[in-house]
Amino acid sequence: MQGPAVVAALAALGCAWPADAEAQRGRPGQQVSAQEYEGWRQYSVHCARCHGQDVLGNPVAANLRESASEGGPMAGHDAFVAVVRAGRPGRGMPAFGGVLSKEQSDAIYAYVKGRADGKIAAGRPARPSG
Repeated sequence: MQGPAVVAALAALGCAWPADAEAQRGRPGQQVSAQEYEGWRQYSVHCARCHGQDVLGNPVAANLRESASEGGPMAGHDAFVAVVRAGRPGRGMPAFGGVLSKEQSDAIYAYVKGRADGKIAAGRPARPSG
């Protein structure tokens, strides 16, 4: 099954086609900074499995859009990066300090914060030029 047939099959099953399907099909996404783009890449590899694709949240782990939003418990850079690096072993979150560099952890924060603040839309962002 391809293209329209997939959409029809999903609709028949009661599934919604994602609003960001255009971006996922190879059309250029939203322009973001190089740091935010790297944050999207790292988040997609290391965080999305538990925290949800595009930082949309799921029942498995904390909704990072809420956590990093204004007034949230991880709204500040230092608090967020500390949790990423040290993890929360008692809650099942592994530490990524031995896997991610400081720059990669900072980039994840920039991406998640952009999503939390509504600055970055869901979907694959455009690769920064240069």
